[in-house]
Amino acid sequence: MRYLIILFISYIFYGCAQFVPPTGGPTDQAEPKLLGSDPVSKTKNFKGRTINMEFDEYIDITALKQELLIIPDPNSLYVIKQKDKNVKLIFDKDFADSTTYTFNFRNGIKDLSERNPSKNLKIVFSTGPEIDSLKLTGTIIDLQNKQPVLDALVGLYKKDTIPFGKKKPDYFIKTDSSGKYEFENIKADKYFLMAFTDKNQNLLYDQKNENIAFKKDSIVLNQNKTIDTLETYSANFTKNRIKKSISRESEFVLQLDKPIKSASINIQDSALVYNYDKLNINVFKLSSPKTDTTLTQIILTDSLNISDTISQKIYFSSPLKTKRKIQSFTANSNIKNGQELTKNLKFNFLFQYPITRFDSSKVIFKTDTLQIEKPNYKWISKNNLEVSLTTKAKQQTEIIFPSNILENYKGDTNSIFAIKNPILGPDDLGTMEGNTITDKGTKIAQLINEDSGLVTDTQVFTNKFYFKNIIPGSYLVKIIFDENQNGIWDPGNIKTLKLPERVLISKESIRVRANFELKDQKIE
Repeated sequence: MRYLIILFISYIFYGCAQFVPPTGGPTDQAEPKLLGSDPVSKTKNFKGRTINMEFDEYIDITALKQELLIIPDPNSLYVIKQKDKNVKLIFDKDFADSTTYTFNFRNGIKDLSERNPSKNLKIVFSTGPEIDSLKLTGTIIDLQNKQPVLDALVGLYKKDTIPFGKKKPDYFIKTDSSGKYEFENIKADKYFLMAFTDKNQNLLYDQKNENIAFKKDSIVLNQNKTIDTLETYSANFTKNRIKKSISRESEFVLQLDKPIKSASINIQDSALVYNYDKLNINVFKLSSPKTDTTLTQIILTDSLNISDTISQKIYFSSPLKTKRKIQSFTANSNIKNGQELTKNLKFNFLFQYPITRFDSSKVIFKTDTLQIEKPNYKWISKNNLEVSLTTKAKQQTEIIFPSNILENYKGDTNSIFAIKNPILGPDDLGTMEGNTITDKGTKIAQLINEDSGLVTDTQVFTNKFYFKNIIPGSYLVKIIFDENQNGIWDPGNIKTLKLPERVLISKESIRVRANFELKDQKIE
């Protein structure tokens, strides 16, 4: 009994003695403050290799390596050491002589408790007798959508250097969320300015998946300057290549490194057919080919009309011993069920595999009138069927593919599929007229559905564009200044300092209403 009483008293005492952190009270909003540094900011003739900093509280430097910008690049490796409230940056080489360095810590140093970043923390010093003090500011936006580009790397290169993927910038900085940048403590000189989305963070423009902008003329920096807004664009001029090939019993698949607009293969054997999408080419064996292996030349063309020719052997794996079961299939359509349409109908039905049999006489096309209408059928490729018609329907149409009227090369047949659509008449549609900042030169106007992002109409014009039969909805208008009159937008070329063709887009969506004509839409 005595033992139980002692145990109970010990439990009560121990429980009461437990530490409980205080709750409530205001959240710590204070950022870490720099109490001192060596060198102090604006130091001249600095000769050391170590940067020392002391703060007023314990800090978190987890993101310091990613956030710290040292401008210009010291071309030196460094390690970060932390002890309590102190941080050291220790470099393995001397800093360049007579050079002003800026250490921009951005959000790299935070307090340990609430992770509040130390804002606007910079240390500037010079290894020579003068501190460079010139500023250069500007803005970077995307050429196609005019939105600010966050974290674009903006580089300044001395004019006697070639920056095209071979040299890191002499000065660099990253844009903020509004696309703005500001260089500080720059030396008076002549510079080439280039901005790019540095995806791999190596300070080099790698072209393949990085958008770029550049100023064609060099900048003579002898006073503070603001540069006109620059626009980044995609210009992947690297050669396309085959990333991977997959051989199956009756299908050979090529996976591409770059998206394509079209592909052409010089296959002479009628037993083989092919189709393609943006990143894949599929070759199908309809029957036994003449040879086990076929050497082909493949021409790949991208959206910029740049073509690459690739040699490729095509072959198929051994047949499977187990017999394959017959399956049913359907199609994907560019037009969805219930989608509003005009009287000019054009359906594209895409099938997974090549079609070898199609009985078009069994397709059913229904309208709200008694008049029989027969669509036109055109095979764009072995797996892409175009169905077109200018209908006299007043309210709706329905196209029905009964089962078993299509068969693919594997012997599979289709299950029934149908698409029913409301039809809009002239009084249900709108029109739009407009112009842009100049009436000179050939231009391309694109009407873009804001919801889908698809281009619904395209027009070449000089003075004014005019879109008719527009289905009511919200749209954007994009203007391409087609300088070489080739019907497409052309990118720039950093190697020849050729700027991209100019693009404008409506600043706000344009609402098109039924039986209403929009006039004087100014795209600028």
